[in-house]
Amino acid sequence: MRIASDKQLEFWREANHRWNFKVGATRSGKTYMDYFLIPRRLVERRGKEGLRVIMGNTRETIRRNIIAPMQNIYGADRVSNIRSGDNTATLFGETVYCLGADNVAHADRIRGSSIAYCYGDEVATWNPEVFDMLKSRLDKPYSCFDGALNPQSPGHWLKAFLDSNADIYQQYYTIFDNPFLDPAFVDNLCKEYAGTVYYQRYILGEWTLAEGLIYPMYEKALESPPEGEPEQYGLSIDYGTQNAFAGLLWGKYGEVWYVLREYYYSGRDTGVQKTDNEYADDLDAFTDGIGNETAKLRTIIDPSAASFIALLKKRGKYRVVPADNAVADGIRETASCMAQGKIKINPECKNTIKELQGYVWDDKAGEDKPVKVADHSADSIRYWVKTMQLAKVRRKIERPKGYGLYYAGF
Repeated sequence: MRIASDKQLEFWREANHRWNFKVGATRSGKTYMDYFLIPRRLVERRGKEGLRVIMGNTRETIRRNIIAPMQNIYGADRVSNIRSGDNTATLFGETVYCLGADNVAHADRIRGSSIAYCYGDEVATWNPEVFDMLKSRLDKPYSCFDGALNPQSPGHWLKAFLDSNADIYQQYYTIFDNPFLDPAFVDNLCKEYAGTVYYQRYILGEWTLAEGLIYPMYEKALESPPEGEPEQYGLSIDYGTQNAFAGLLWGKYGEVWYVLREYYYSGRDTGVQKTDNEYADDLDAFTDGIGNETAKLRTIIDPSAASFIALLKKRGKYRVVPADNAVADGIRETASCMAQGKIKINPECKNTIKELQGYVWDDKAGEDKPVKVADHSADSIRYWVKTMQLAKVRRKIERPKGYGLYYAGF
C-alpha cells in the first residue's frame, strides 16, 4: 500500500538546503507532506537559537491551510490555535510566530531577529519586501526555509529568485503527480480550466503569462433562464459615476445562478452624471417587486462605494453586503464557475456580453491584471461569484490510513 507519492518522498529525502520549494499545480500533493515536515524541522532545532515562524498570505490563510489540518492530524494539545495577542501558536512545545506576509507591516515583529526555521505558505502571494527581509533573518548555519506555491507570471519576483544561484532545492508538480486524487475529480478540474491560463498553472504547474481573453468560455455561459420564478434573487453592483454603473439581477434555478437582466448606465457616454439618489431610484425600478422590509434583496456591491452603500441601506429593501474584491482569485473562480455551468448569462444582457467579448489580460502589466476598460459588468459578475463563494466545493480526498505518519516519525 502506498503511503506517499514519489514526489513527496523525494522531497522528504532531498530537501536539505537553505531554501526548499515545491512549485506546482493545485491539489498536486505538494503541501500535505509539510504537515509532517514542519514537526520534523521543529524537533531538529529544539533548543537552538532563533525564532520559529510560519508565514502565509494572511493569518487566516495560515489557520485554514496549515494550523487546522495539523490539528486534525495531531490534536489541539500538540498544535494550538493562533493567539490573537502576539500571533503565536504552540506546535509540539515550540512557540511559533504565525504572520501574514501580504503586508510588510505584519512581519515587523521579526525584524532584527534570527530565524531558525520558517515555513512559507502561498509564497507567490507575499509582499516581496517581506521575502527580502526574511533572507537576512535566516542567519544561522542550521536556518532553513520550506515553502509551497502555485506558479504565476514568468515575470513574477519570486521566479527570479528561484532561477538564481542561491542554495535552493525545488520540485515542480503537476496535478497528475498526486496518485491519491479521484480520476473523476482530476478530469473535472481539467475541464474547468481548459482554455485558460489556469490550466497551465493549476493543472500543469507552469509559470505562464496571462494573455488574451480572460473568459474565453463566456459563450458557453450564454443561456436564457428557465421559465417561472427563481428560488432566490440577488443583485450585484459595480458602482460608477463618470465610469459606468453596472447592476446585475441574479436568479437561482436549482444549482445555477443566472444573470436575469442588467442595469447599465455610463455618465461618460451620455455626458450626464447621475446622483446617488437617482441611481437608487433606478435600482428601485429595476428590482420592482423584489425585496421589502421583511425579505430584503441580497445586494453585493463594490466596497469602495461607501456613500451609496449607506443610501441603499436606508431604502429598506436591500440587504447590502460589501463585495469580496480579491481580483486574481475572483477572476479564477469566475472562470471556473463559467466552465462548470454554475453561472449563466441571459443573452439579452447586451452590455455585459459586449464587455466579456473585450475583457482581456493586460500583457504590458508584468503581472495578472485585466485591461481596465469597459470592465464594469465583468467586475459585477466577479463580486457575486467571489462573495457568494460559488466556486467553493468541499472535495474529500481519501488517503490510506497512516498516510505520511511513518515518514514523519510521529
